[in-house]
Amino acid sequence: MKMGYKGTDRMIAGIVFGVITFWLFAQAIVNVGPAVQADLGIPLDTRNIAVSLTALFSGLFIVSAGGLADKTGRKKIAYLGFVLSIIGSSCLVLSQGAVLLIAGRIIQGLSAACIMPSTIALMNAYFEGKARQRALSFWSIGSRGGGGIASFAGGAIASSFGWRGIFVFSIIFAALGMILLWATPESKRDSDEPFHFDFAGLSIFIVTMVALNIFINFGAAFGWTSGRTLGLLATILIGFAAFVKVERNKHNALLDFKLFRSKPYAGAAASNFLLNAVAGTLIVANTYAQVGRGFTAFQSGMLSLGYLVAVLAMIRVGEKILQRVGARKPMQWGASITTAGIAMMGLTFLPDLTYT
Repeated sequence: MKMGYKGTDRMIAGIVFGVITFWLFAQAIVNVGPAVQADLGIPLDTRNIAVSLTALFSGLFIVSAGGLADKTGRKKIAYLGFVLSIIGSSCLVLSQGAVLLIAGRIIQGLSAACIMPSTIALMNAYFEGKARQRALSFWSIGSRGGGGIASFAGGAIASSFGWRGIFVFSIIFAALGMILLWATPESKRDSDEPFHFDFAGLSIFIVTMVALNIFINFGAAFGWTSGRTLGLLATILIGFAAFVKVERNKHNALLDFKLFRSKPYAGAAASNFLLNAVAGTLIVANTYAQVGRGFTAFQSGMLSLGYLVAVLAMIRVGEKILQRVGARKPMQWGASITTAGIAMMGLTFLPDLTYT
């Protein structure tokens, strides 16, 4: 480790605050979606687009932000993420309509793209062995536990201070994260190799994912057999094929498909995809609980308490299991449990008490 004990603890706390502020704006808006829609007087489709934009822009730029962090400095990109988080959350606090709401969500997505890879890279840079496993456990508490924390806290904050209060807290958490990371030395990749950014791959990826987002959100409104919907579908299929072709022939590819030839890597990617899918199902479940079942924001937040308790309890337990049996079995168990949980959330025909 490159820092003393107190320094590492401050760094870990700052990183956890940074990851949680991502979840405060990414996940908590789910609990207050109906209130945001009613307060701003926006259509349902616009609200759904605003909710999804953060994840979309985070996914679009997270790989490139990670590469930039390795080249220019991980702390520097983490700080950029904190600043973008504050700007994006401020847009939501001040919003009076769709414009600032959508702008804020886009900026918050860019913030997440900066914060997530740079903070985990800082953990890897300054810790090794069991100390790294401990540090990554705390990162996971902020990341995975943050979903449950934000869902519950978002409902509680909204009930007391209104939905804008969530993003005031997000600003506070981002500011605290910046203060705690202040003394952390800069970290970057030790390499003289020039950094070449894959603009072609990123451009194709952006067009494809934006088309997919529009297709999912507006396909039914356009009509599934309409020219616009079929055009979007063609764009998605052609974009995906072009992306695979371009990336396979590039040395500095945005996504190196050769990595997926490794079964452990492919399995880890699939497990992580399932874990992130939980966030998507929580969005649907929270919206359904409020719109379909008449729950308040606080009540729907309470539904995530079981998820929160399980995540916080099992992260450190999982760390010990990992040390004892290795990574493969815990990933298999986790993927199976996640699949069963998502399947059970789809049983919406059950009565209120049984479903919840």
